[in-house]
Amino acid sequence: MLLLVILVIGLIGFSIRVLAGGDEAGGGSATSAVTTTGTASAVNLEQQSQTTVAATTTKAGSTSSEPTLAPLVQGRPAPTSMAGATAMANQPRLTAGSYVALDIETNQILLAYDDTQERPIASLTKMMTGLLTAEAGNLSHMVLVSPTAANVEPSKDGLIVGNRYPRGVLLYSTLLGSNNDAAAAIGEDLGNGNYQRFYRLMNRRANQLGLTNTHYASASGLNDSTNYSTARDQAIMLARALENPTFAKAVRTWRHVVRWNDTDGTRTYENHNKMLHTYRGTIGGKTGFTTIAGGCLAVAVRRGGRTIVGVILGSKDPWVDMPRLIDAAFKRAP
Repeated sequence: MLLLVILVIGLIGFSIRVLAGGDEAGGGSATSAVTTTGTASAVNLEQQSQTTVAATTTKAGSTSSEPTLAPLVQGRPAPTSMAGATAMANQPRLTAGSYVALDIETNQILLAYDDTQERPIASLTKMMTGLLTAEAGNLSHMVLVSPTAANVEPSKDGLIVGNRYPRGVLLYSTLLGSNNDAAAAIGEDLGNGNYQRFYRLMNRRANQLGLTNTHYASASGLNDSTNYSTARDQAIMLARALENPTFAKAVRTWRHVVRWNDTDGTRTYENHNKMLHTYRGTIGGKTGFTTIAGGCLAVAVRRGGRTIVGVILGSKDPWVDMPRLIDAAFKRAP
């Protein structure tokens, strides 16, 4: 009888150890998947993003860790300045407070004026929001809109509180329509409901890409005080972001039609970057404006096997300034 009792107790203890070991192994496997870093294929990136979301939302009310977004775009050496890049004799006549022209192929700055001066960048901020969205993948993922995101003003898409929209629709709303409520909804989504967590993701990515004088504190760019960058950093930002095929496709698109859940109809986004159809060779970019930041514009132009990224900040007339900058830059391109 005593022997039987001992055997029963032993079996119970073994079962408890097996169950405990199974839970621990499952948690360890999930953690390993979430913390994997380095270059990933689009498929692996999507799998990592989904694993991250699952891992950070397992226990309601618990403190979730920040999602790890495996980068598709890698950091590069800082660009060097071509001889005479800042010489006044070579500068075009612009109204912008600062500007830069970067040759992607040679990684050289062709022209620059106060290009490391920290300034508000308005909706150029949305390039980082868009890149993080593209890298997260899973564009069919439905994003729940909170009152905070829906009430962002101005330039909004009219997102309805409590409704869900595909991440891909919000990406085009953000990059083409420059809608602040869409950018805010993406920030909440990728930050697991926490804007500060999303800002940390933005700044971590900025550091990876070599943006040395940039601080993100907004998903949309409405914050003109603690959300800032430089013309040089934003040129690097656009150059690197264009290496992501999802981002590149979005910013080169002039018009995009999506299904709109709220009306069971469609909605059409037209790109605010009118250089796509007014300036030969333009392959993408982003516009921005606030009263404090002034006119901001980042574009990439490809001609004859060369690609030049131009960024102007604090411009009185970006649609006149940018063509002058790019024209002058191509004349100086080696």
